[in-house]
Amino acid sequence: MDETRRSLIKGMLTGGTLLAFGIPTVTQAVSLSQTLSGSTQNYQLLLGNTPIDEAFAKGAQTACTRYIDYRQGTLPAFKLKDELLTNPLRIVDLLTQSRNMRWIAVMDHASAAIFTELVRNFEGRLLSLGSHMSSSGNNASLPMRHMWTTASPVYSAGGLLASLLTQNQHDFSIVENFLEQAEKDSAMSDSSSAEFSSFRLAEQPATHLYCAGVSPLEASQRIGWKTSENWQPVLSRGDKSSIDQDKTATDAAIEYPRFDNWIEATGYAVVATALGMGIQQASCSSRAFVHRSNQRNLNHQGLSEKHFVSFVIDV
Repeated sequence: MDETRRSLIKGMLTGGTLLAFGIPTVTQAVSLSQTLSGSTQNYQLLLGNTPIDEAFAKGAQTACTRYIDYRQGTLPAFKLKDELLTNPLRIVDLLTQSRNMRWIAVMDHASAAIFTELVRNFEGRLLSLGSHMSSSGNNASLPMRHMWTTASPVYSAGGLLASLLTQNQHDFSIVENFLEQAEKDSAMSDSSSAEFSSFRLAEQPATHLYCAGVSPLEASQRIGWKTSENWQPVLSRGDKSSIDQDKTATDAAIEYPRFDNWIEATGYAVVATALGMGIQQASCSSRAFVHRSNQRNLNHQGLSEKHFVSFVIDV
């Protein structure tokens, strides 16, 4: 392996959780200074010929219409057929012809494995890689599970997605791992909504946990984190300080769009973050949102047992 390729491989994802979802174990960290400038407006949606393309694209286009600084109005979309599996060189040509482009891609796990390797060999900058799935059945304690690895909290979509899913009383977990921490400590004032309580792990302060309807101990068990009782509450719901009150007022002032299903919400969150609408970015190396509602919302409109991968890359 030469030095150029070696420099692209910055992080090995710990544990086997992503492997269980079919995600390759390597992803690329990138310095914030290397990414597209804020004035760049070249974005494109890459649809990988999956059953969830339509729903994801609907959420993506909603993000475009709500983002006042995005002048194109709609997000151009390129639809794959079977090129990725049968003719990967076609994708290489596509990437070659799209310099200074930010791609937001969605595809199945088999295509994702090939696409990840193509991006790495092409020296593209992988900013975000997410695994998303929903399961059905009364025994599913957390029917929706999302896991992201991102270059830094700047590209985090977890907080936004948590806010969207909470509106519809979904039970879910969102886990994010950041390959580069933000420089400024936000003092954990970045919880996605007033409905969540915030915690920091005593022995690992850079690990943050947000819980709603579940204890931090149970939440950490549900997402496969090392069991610990040393979760320290930070700005919990019971804290009526002025900071907490200001935060609650801010949350109430934010109006999020409502979606028919969780895939539309995921498309919105991924694209909104890629466009620069990222909110509530934490200064941490990993964080998780775990939400369990008092209602049993088992109607996923035929979108249970769905799983897919999302990417945000710069080329």
